[in-house]
Amino acid sequence: MLNFLKSKITRVPAKYHKSIHVLFHFILLIGCLSCTASLAQEIDKNQLERHYESATKQFSTYEQKHRRTTETINVNLSYLQWGDNQNKTKVLIWLHGSLSNAYEFAPFALHLVKIGYRIISIDQYNAGKTPLPPFDASFDDLCIDIKSLMDTLEIQHAVIGGFSRGGYLATNFYKLFPTYVAGLILEDGGSVAFNTSYFKLNQRELEQKLQEVNLPAEIEEKYFGFYDNHFDAYKSLYDDSNKSDQFEILSFLKPLDQKWITYRGQQEYYHMRDSLQMSEAIFGNPNVSNYASSIIKVAPFEIFKHVNIPVLILDAISVHDPMPVYAENKMLAEKHSNFIKHIAFENVDHNIHFAYPEQFLKVITKFLNEVKLTKD
Repeated sequence: MLNFLKSKITRVPAKYHKSIHVLFHFILLIGCLSCTASLAQEIDKNQLERHYESATKQFSTYEQKHRRTTETINVNLSYLQWGDNQNKTKVLIWLHGSLSNAYEFAPFALHLVKIGYRIISIDQYNAGKTPLPPFDASFDDLCIDIKSLMDTLEIQHAVIGGFSRGGYLATNFYKLFPTYVAGLILEDGGSVAFNTSYFKLNQRELEQKLQEVNLPAEIEEKYFGFYDNHFDAYKSLYDDSNKSDQFEILSFLKPLDQKWITYRGQQEYYHMRDSLQMSEAIFGNPNVSNYASSIIKVAPFEIFKHVNIPVLILDAISVHDPMPVYAENKMLAEKHSNFIKHIAFENVDHNIHFAYPEQFLKVITKFLNEVKLTKD
């Protein structure tokens, strides 16, 4: 499945470069699994229908093998699992980024099973097969559900990892339930306060950066619109530069109002629908929901003041870095050098596991092999 990640880098004609750049900025900023579907080409419909039929079968088989759902405090929490379900001591729990789901970690899971790990990748609220709670739930509520899952599975201690928003959730989980955490893997999120890079900007720079959240109408329609049927929704995310079945796409499709959607409603849930919502989230407007404001309230420097577990910070760095916090990460790691390791990946805006899957896997494998997994 590492090849699946590579295949999502598509070739786009010049006339779409500006629109795609804006979409990439938005998705990289809030942590999507991948930017899918070339706007350039139309794959033969008959061929695509064959891919769709095959993908449907593959998806069903994969779900039956790896999908699990557990009733927790607030919801029926859904997740994917790989490895020995009796393994309760050597466990990695992965928390995906925004606009993503549990399939985010699928390309890496089997490799880590080979080194003895049980992998649990959780669908967060309103993602994958986990529903929204019947109230305005916060990060704290989701962390309570993750703890509830661990208790049900009799897992007392696990490495918790997360990408982007998932990294902030992982850090928040450590704050609430430190004895449940053997180590943390934070992929470009969760190590520095979310609004740090925004507060470095002057007013003009801040306004310009917030404006980049606003998406062109054609991108809105393509990724956040309605589709008449399941096949059309699948087609909207299909990368026609890679002629494979891409069954993972089906994990993003949901029925709504007798139509089908992919990412629709996600921006509103994160309160990042446009520049106004983004600014409200960053500056703590009372209109922002508990869930959307949770990411802003995570204070990593305070949480890690007395850190006593190994923490791996994976820091994406580039000229167009939407969240440039290298200096802050370096400072945090130097202050707690006995526990925190900071590794920078250059020439990647945000999503390291997408840009450098082999290097990402190598680094986290080394970390996982070194983590102490038994309680004193």
